[in-house]
Amino acid sequence: METDAYHLMASHEAIHWWFVGRRAVINGVLDSIQLPPDARVLEAGCGTGGNLYHLKRRGQVSAFEPHPDGIEIARARHPDVAIESGSLPDLLPFDEGSFDLVAALDVLEHIEDDAGAFAALMRLVKPGGYVVITVPTHPFLWGSHDRRLHHIRRYSVDGLRRICQVPNAEILYFGAFNTLLAPIAFAVRLAEKLFSVNIGNQERMPAPWVNRVLATIFGFEGRLVRHVHLPFGLSQAVILRRVE
Repeated sequence: METDAYHLMASHEAIHWWFVGRRAVINGVLDSIQLPPDARVLEAGCGTGGNLYHLKRRGQVSAFEPHPDGIEIARARHPDVAIESGSLPDLLPFDEGSFDLVAALDVLEHIEDDAGAFAALMRLVKPGGYVVITVPTHPFLWGSHDRRLHHIRRYSVDGLRRICQVPNAEILYFGAFNTLLAPIAFAVRLAEKLFSVNIGNQERMPAPWVNRVLATIFGFEGRLVRHVHLPFGLSQAVILRRVE
């Protein structure tokens, strides 16, 4: 991501419908696991720190991020959090096996060696600890949105499952989200492909009333994922436990 993308993210990730909805889903998914009261939590690739407010509810939080602009903004917003420079899979600024929960939220799609990055995430967590991952799905939806955000790939469900199937990783949860709004995204991406047009920057803030409606719809999935595995969606969430 580029400098202006980080500042755009920081300016509205507290209220933009996509960030609001994703946080609701992640909180709903994480409510299914039991962490110790003094849990150590790490976010790998924290961007500008928008998720750290909510991860702090789970324990003592640390983070790392490869881009200086993201680190600067995140440290200003979270002076109480150890936010270091680092990247997956090789430049890890924290000791392996030292966290109860490691989160990589829409990170793997930016990394060339995603299998190596996944292995690094599993090394960072303690035996018995958890890793939570979210990624964008459905390669056929590839478009201008992915290019703007410097994605390397979108994941097929089977492709993501293959990465997660390693000896020390037990899959506890594997479910889709951003389901209720998926038909709109399908229509937008299909129009871009059929008519060779760029419909515009979907990461920018829509009109306030549109943003409220979309945030309410997407946020409702945070309740749904507590009870059911959604059958399809624009993103996939995975919770894994490290086993020996």
